[in-house]
Amino acid sequence: MTRAVAALLLGVSVLGWGCSLRRQGANDPKSRLQDYISQSFAISGPQDREALSRFLIGPAKTRLAAWSDDQFRTAFLENRRQFVKLVFSEVRNLSPKEVNITYELTYLDQSKGHDAKVTHKKMAQLTQDRDQWYIAEVRNMKELIEYKNEMALP
Repeated sequence: MTRAVAALLLGVSVLGWGCSLRRQGANDPKSRLQDYISQSFAISGPQDREALSRFLIGPAKTRLAAWSDDQFRTAFLENRRQFVKLVFSEVRNLSPKEVNITYELTYLDQSKGHDAKVTHKKMAQLTQDRDQWYIAEVRNMKELIEYKNEMALP
């Protein structure tokens, strides 16, 4: 069993190292979306709104700018999210400067008093402007919530 755990850890670290090498200096839509998601899990206060808005353009940027500090705090701070994984399932080129990316984002949410594993299936539309990719729109497609140690009655 110890060998299996060591092999798993080695595999994960090599995979992470390979991904970080591939992402260095990359200006592709998937890495831009991944950077935005990483930043969203690192929010420490309303002052971080500007850092998030640098990833956005169009309707997505307008919505974020319209939120009050309380709405921003509720969305990014009070929900006590812990990142688990991000999986890209499809990248569809709509034009040379526009892509749709379908992905699943999984995190642990402890905000409702339960340990819940939440998986969102989403589609993001990214637009390239001046050689930089920006998130123009994100749509929720499906949400799955799994409660730890939750009993259900038929």
